Amino acid sequence: MKSIEGLKETFKYGAFSLPAVNYMLLEENLPKECREVLCILKLAWKGNFKEAIQKTDKILKSCKSEAAKYFLLANKLAFLKYTGKVDMNLYRYLKRNLPKMSKSIRDTVIVTLINFEASGIKPLRKVRVWKNDYRKSTLSFLYLSLARREADSGRLSEAVHDYIQAYKLSREIPHPTCMVSSLNDLAWDIKEKHPKLAYDLSKGAVFWLGYYREEPGNLFGALDTLFVVEKDMDSPSIHSTAHIIVSLPVPEDYLSLLKKAKKFVLDYTRSTYPNTSQLRRYVEKVAWKGKTLSSKGISDILKGKTKMIRADTIRKLLTSGVDTGAPFPVWNEWIKMEIELKFKESPEKLKEFPFHQRQILFLTSYMALLDRKFLSRKERLKKVYTLLEDIELFADFMAKDHRTMEFVVSMVKAHPFIEGRKEAVKKALGKMKRKRLERFTLKYIEMKESDRKLLDRFLRNYGRYDGVRFGIRLKGPEAVRGFARKYSLKVQPLFAAFWCEEDGRVRRRLERILRHMVLYNLIEIAILFVMVEK
Repeated sequence: MKSIEGLKETFKYGAFSLPAVNYMLLEENLPKECREVLCILKLAWKGNFKEAIQKTDKILKSCKSEAAKYFLLANKLAFLKYTGKVDMNLYRYLKRNLPKMSKSIRDTVIVTLINFEASGIKPLRKVRVWKNDYRKSTLSFLYLSLARREADSGRLSEAVHDYIQAYKLSREIPHPTCMVSSLNDLAWDIKEKHPKLAYDLSKGAVFWLGYYREEPGNLFGALDTLFVVEKDMDSPSIHSTAHIIVSLPVPEDYLSLLKKAKKFVLDYTRSTYPNTSQLRRYVEKVAWKGKTLSSKGISDILKGKTKMIRADTIRKLLTSGVDTGAPFPVWNEWIKMEIELKFKESPEKLKEFPFHQRQILFLTSYMALLDRKFLSRKERLKKVYTLLEDIELFADFMAKDHRTMEFVVSMVKAHPFIEGRKEAVKKALGKMKRKRLERFTLKYIEMKESDRKLLDRFLRNYGRYDGVRFGIRLKGPEAVRGFARKYSLKVQPLFAAFWCEEDGRVRRRLERILRHMVLYNLIEIAILFVMVEK
């Protein structure tokens, strides 16, 4: 690999190339400029644009390669845009120097320039494009950039066509950033005129976000769009979106979203609420409609004689749906009622699945959750898993708590972000033979929760990279190969999953976990061998 152009196979997948980048950065013969460019890209993929700009400026001072210089400047233009800054001088410089660039670098720069033009910039002459001359990865982003430019100019029908083309091409590669961005941007552009379609597109974007990304990073806007659309539609699902937002690392640009989301996060255990003036106004507005409370009870609430209002009392006032602007106690109880309603339907749906599939549904749902303290204690997890064979007993046990009820609902249908994570890990668990899966699960339950989470991430990443080719053959420790043999999994996707971990200490801990998972079955074989000998 002699130049930045030699990395084009890595760039093909964008941020999805992380494991290949981590692997290459450990190679001693990697040229300095390539190493520095890869480090900058990693910062951008995480959404650390300000740091990426600072590092870019530092490297440009000593950069000798023309190709690397233009590539870095184009990325700087994009990074500045993401931080809300517009550098017209840099835009003009890159546009003026397009003829001097090599084709592979020029293609990348053209996409960046068109994307820049889509952010409200009105140049005298826009960048011209020839769609037949680009690689598929470049072409997908070219369509996305053109769609943004058309949408910005009010040509929505043309934009829709190009968004769809961008999505189709990026799925074939796959290029997750383009996939999520094309669906998300289209949803945002049509949310006023076509809210239901925008909702479906937004959920699709968030599904792929969960499938391909552990953390949203520079794609956090997909969750923002879903939150906004759900709020406009007064959708009860906004509580799940809010919970996911507050459970993930939030980039600085989305701190205001975090603040809004916190207002919709459920309090599962609350049974009484202070009688605030906001709550009294709501009670006054709806109390007489259903006539479910006594006149004295309503009067005591409105006059402030009742200091704390019970959850059951609030529920009696809820005769119809609640909008997202309702006081938190009203909202909280309505969502809990929605969970109870969906929970009643879920056991019947789970009965339709064979026991083996119910096991996979349970494991994928558990492995996909962001917050699972309510279920993670070894004894409780084992108890729930063993009850799966009898759905009635399973449902009775899970009905004791709203969090466990919601977990059962998520086994059937989860939030799109969680559903994406479920689908990723299912590609690993689904390849395990039935007896191997049973042994894997029992050993998994006995592990520490911190080790479980690391193994979950490893298996989700396996699913994500199954079928992806980086143009280089990844290598790694023997523990990964042993795990692949034991559980009938492919080696290269497992190595990709291994190199997703950037911290060497985490990789060593993962090795220990993988050896432990394999050793467990070797011990069983040894015991059987001793018994036969006797």
